[in-house]
Amino acid sequence: SSPYHRASASCGSGLWPLRRLVFYFSHGSAVLESTRGQKLANIAVEHFHEQLNNDRYDEIIGEADEGFSQAGKDDLLKFFSAVHAKLGDAGASSFDNINVSATPTRTFVTTRYSTAFSRGAATETFTWIKKAGALKLYGYNINSNALILN
Repeated sequence: SSPYHRASASCGSGLWPLRRLVFYFSHGSAVLESTRGQKLANIAVEHFHEQLNNDRYDEIIGEADEGFSQAGKDDLLKFFSAVHAKLGDAGASSFDNINVSATPTRTFVTTRYSTAFSRGAATETFTWIKKAGALKLYGYNINSNALILN
């Protein structure tokens, strides 16, 4: 066990009333939706990291769901800049898990990745909202000891 506390940072509107979520998928279609969601998420995470590594935070915010930017564009720009300054460039990411939940009007895909940044490892949790067959960023959380130590 590490003597250091794990740092956590979040942005966007990754929270919604869970008690209102209704699961509409049967077991078979939920598995299929999870598989599709993972493929879409892998592409989206790769794109996100490419933007982060190249200081294109405006693009991350601009391409995200409108619910993501409720925190305010200036705060989000500072957040991404601080994460990038502390952790450096994102490198290899490995998929850890996925959760697909649906309401009558929206489908949320939450994915967790273990990512090697140039200055330390991190666990990233992305919440996506599925729109027109694509995923739009809805929430982002990153946990890393390197956020404290670097």
